Amino acid sequence: MTDSLHFLKNGPSSFQTYLITLENFEAHILPFLENDQFIKWVILPDEESNAYWGKWMEEHPEQLDSFLQAKELAFNLREAQEFANAGPLSASIWAKINEQIRPAQTGFPIRAIRYRTKYWIAASVAALIILGSAIFYNPKKIRGNEPKEIGPKIAAIIENNTLKRLNSTNQNQIAYLVDGTKVTMRPGSSIEYSVFLQHDKRTIYLNGDAFFDVAKDANRPFYVYTKEIVLKVLGTSFNVSNNKHNGNIIVLVKTGKVSVSKNNNRNKAEFILNPNQLITYTPQSNRIVKSDLDSGGTKLNETPEARPINFKFEEMPVSKIFATLEEGYGIRINFDQQVFSRCDVTTSLTDEAFEEKLKIICEAISATYRIADNQVFIDGKGCK
Repeated sequence: MTDSLHFLKNGPSSFQTYLITLENFEAHILPFLENDQFIKWVILPDEESNAYWGKWMEEHPEQLDSFLQAKELAFNLREAQEFANAGPLSASIWAKINEQIRPAQTGFPIRAIRYRTKYWIAASVAALIILGSAIFYNPKKIRGNEPKEIGPKIAAIIENNTLKRLNSTNQNQIAYLVDGTKVTMRPGSSIEYSVFLQHDKRTIYLNGDAFFDVAKDANRPFYVYTKEIVLKVLGTSFNVSNNKHNGNIIVLVKTGKVSVSKNNNRNKAEFILNPNQLITYTPQSNRIVKSDLDSGGTKLNETPEARPINFKFEEMPVSKIFATLEEGYGIRINFDQQVFSRCDVTTSLTDEAFEEKLKIICEAISATYRIADNQVFIDGKGCK
């Protein structure tokens, strides 16, 4: 093994090798954990490394699941190390640690991984046990009664308060934003935005093709940035199409109004588009041309088909409901599986904003929620 994990290890300098076997470990994430550049990016991200790994994800969509598992594991282990350094751990926690660390001679039939120090392993396992999660974060393992696949998935990764979502499938997928906006992403497209849109304007960065159905909010305009142009709306629906061959960008408005400007002159709107009007931006000439949709019609005017996530629940375990919200919004929801194991909910959620959905669910199970570190934490005593 390489020295990649030195970015995570703060313990003794001993380099004794121990064998740890963990039930939830999947060997396909090991190459990432052995990569110095990857580990350093997770722990100490900067503009250059963010750009590098962002490009890597776009070029390797088939490895996204492994990539995201490895990133979360490395981050959790780093937090675990810091937790362990903060003070002594109880005897019961250390007992659980010892159950997880097995000598190499056991022949235990689970894939094994070598780490540099027993201290680092123990601290990592201890903190993750305390946090109430699996040794490695695996939603399917943690919430054991969930179906294997609730619906189509958009890979999500959070970096420095920014949520990046990538459609790595070969079908259109819907990404849900916390304000009620829905973005239908075409294959290969990605969007990046502040996780909870907690600013005086809602700003999205788009790479690829997408259809936007923007929730109305007169106090917070909605901006879409592409590489070349900026779109500003209050509440409307429109389509953005990028031609990969010549770089042309077409914006077609279905409802409402959209102002269009060039990225280098974003304070000056060059055009205002009404329904069934479009602009074409040509990078070769750096020009924007406005036109009306021809009477013959075009597929650009059609809302792209995509299977929405079903937010209607009938006597559904709340663990599955939270998992569905996680899938739709790309936001992690933390809760005690055992405490809420008896909570089944019947409700029909539609176009509510994310927090309104949380309020409805929490009221049904006599719980509260709080938002911290770009995650949601559910607190309560459970259901009788």
